[in-house]
Amino acid sequence: MTVWDVTPARAVPRTRAVPVAIYGNRWCGITQLIRRALDRAAIDYDYVDLDEHPSVHARLAALTGGRLRTPVVHIDGEWLMEPSLRQVQAVLARHGVWL
Repeated sequence: MTVWDVTPARAVPRTRAVPVAIYGNRWCGITQLIRRALDRAAIDYDYVDLDEHPSVHARLAALTGGRLRTPVVHIDGEWLMEPSLRQVQAVLARHGVWL
């Protein structure tokens, strides 16, 4: 479940080990790169397209001091702002999800 009450687009159903949410845009290459990597690793996540949910965009911007860069990844209480795939993998590895 995402942090805010929006209906996320679901990835292929899988077993969830830790809660993961990706906030981004369909046109954002980094967002799609991270989503594809999680799909290949069979890691379940929620995805919120910020173009479809502008109110969420405003809330995320408040977290970053007003300037939002995508993607924003939320992993079990930890916020990653515009992370690289390696950063996402490192956090997932700390949670024992990414090997």
